[in-house]
Amino acid sequence: MAPSSKPVFVLVPGSAQNPSHYAYLQHLLLSEGYGVLSALLPTVGTGADVTVEDDSEYVRSRMLLPILDIEKHDVIMISHSYGGLPASAAARGLGKSDRAAEGKTTSVLGQIFIAAILAKGGDGKDLVTAFGGQLPPHIQIDEQENLIKCEDPKPPLFHDVPSVLAHAAVMSCVNQSLTSFRSPCPAASWDTEAFKDRCAYIKTINDQAIPSEVQNMLLQGTGQEWITMDIETGHSAQLAAPDKLSKMIIEIAKKIEAM
Repeated sequence: MAPSSKPVFVLVPGSAQNPSHYAYLQHLLLSEGYGVLSALLPTVGTGADVTVEDDSEYVRSRMLLPILDIEKHDVIMISHSYGGLPASAAARGLGKSDRAAEGKTTSVLGQIFIAAILAKGGDGKDLVTAFGGQLPPHIQIDEQENLIKCEDPKPPLFHDVPSVLAHAAVMSCVNQSLTSFRSPCPAASWDTEAFKDRCAYIKTINDQAIPSEVQNMLLQGTGQEWITMDIETGHSAQLAAPDKLSKMIIEIAKKIEAM
């Protein structure tokens, strides 16, 4: 991360992806003077009973609070796909008005979701339920190893990514704990007063993993007002159109910073 008076972006990857899939996007954001932190979620690469709540606690305690309380920087969260669940839950109680009420001078200023899953959470329902009780066809369940797998990630995740880069992205994908999809979703923060008008959603119009129609349904189901933008890519916009995506993120960030 680079020292800066600007907020730090905390980037939470999607399911099966890892920080390397976002490396160039991070470079572009760093080039604009923003610090960036990303990390591998605990549920990724393991068949252990690791929950989405564990992911959320990791994001909060290992990523957000050290920046807010030790480095004394504000944060803007970026989350992709599955990452929207633990990211938003991790930010609960850390918004600007929340922190000000505690006498804190730093906070999570806002949240940017990219083709993300939006579940209110806190009601005992799991991610499979959020998908209507059935996972998308590109996701396979391995009960014996307790894993979520995608045997051929390229069509749903990287179909519009340049071939050499897509091959590298496929080779670096990792499986994820099945428990993370079957454990209760923690309560999100995008519907709290502290984040009113401070949440944005970037819709990936040509998405074959979470189709744009589903993204629209997720947004409508929140009952909240969102800053929205469209990008003409598949699910992994950070690889298909990183320059355009970074400009969108910076534009949204500046709006949030000005609030």
